Amino acid sequence: MSEPITDPVTDPVAGQLAEIVADVLPADVPEAVIGEVIAELLPAEGPQVLVDDRVEAVAAITELVEAATRQVFAPDPLADPVVALTTPGPAPADPVAAASARAGVDIRPVETHVDVAAAVSVLDGVFAPGAGHHFYPPSLLRNLLAAGAPVLLAWEGEAPVGVVLALPGWTANGQPLVQSGPMAVLPTARGRGVSVALKLAQRAWAIDRGVTEIRWTFDAMAAVNANLNLRRLGATVEAFLPGYEGLRDVDSCTPLPYDRLLVAWHLTGRPVMPADGDAAPVWAVAAAPDGLPVLDPAWTVAPAALVAVPADICALRRDDPAAASAWQHAVGGVLQEALAAGWHTGWDPRGAYRLTAPTR
Repeated sequence: MSEPITDPVTDPVAGQLAEIVADVLPADVPEAVIGEVIAELLPAEGPQVLVDDRVEAVAAITELVEAATRQVFAPDPLADPVVALTTPGPAPADPVAAASARAGVDIRPVETHVDVAAAVSVLDGVFAPGAGHHFYPPSLLRNLLAAGAPVLLAWEGEAPVGVVLALPGWTANGQPLVQSGPMAVLPTARGRGVSVALKLAQRAWAIDRGVTEIRWTFDAMAAVNANLNLRRLGATVEAFLPGYEGLRDVDSCTPLPYDRLLVAWHLTGRPVMPADGDAAPVWAVAAAPDGLPVLDPAWTVAPAALVAVPADICALRRDDPAAASAWQHAVGGVLQEALAAGWHTGWDPRGAYRLTAPTR
């Protein structure tokens, strides 16, 4: 991420520049991200060239602010802009408005350089904190936007707190499809439904364009994601993808590539949530007293089975990579076998996948 240009204590030139920025900054531009954008647009000589003459500096910074807040991306190639996301004061019955109100955020499409910087800052804060590099560089987001990709931001006042990316595409038979990408919510904004609001806004974007299905993948070991995707949103597990991301980075906490589940979110009608049934499920994978997974092979002949996963796989990967790998082998093996045999995969509030056997 670019170095901040607004620290007058450590950099007198930056302090002068910050004063000029404050003078010309429009009231509706978030100060948290404008400095990042201006730093990116500065000439190669850096901020020093802008403070030698204050009159020229004001003119230059004004031009930079205007460039940063200008909408420069191509029009949406699929449809008209989403009225539900851009018209103020949506009807109370609007699920996006209701979910956003509960979460205390405002969901808006990414449109300007400032929006891009805000999205990058959220993605970095969740997926690459302290890494010294961007999780998604601004140039990549700009290209996605130019191709008509929906990138939606959750704002809490002037602070960006959540983002979800996606790509428009087509199914094998030529039907429009949205492939959802990374979704990130800052730790300070979690636990109040920001993710649900973002996904419902993405759903509205898709429906407005005649899209009937959104697909995405998620870490099969992530309990929070499984609960959101399968139980709260009602997405359907389509496939188990072992080692989907290929080899992990050299600094990964585990020696294994992460397995992922492919899910489909069907947007026509209400999602049909499968009944739990009367049969008591067996624990196909459960936690032993030492915290390691225990496999019960009898699950294959039961009408239903539960597959436990660690409550916080990220912490386990960091603190005990060997145990995390053992869990991934156990859980992945059962999920892969069950899906290949036609079992339905849902999420149980006890913190486990719930597998329902196909009709025999």
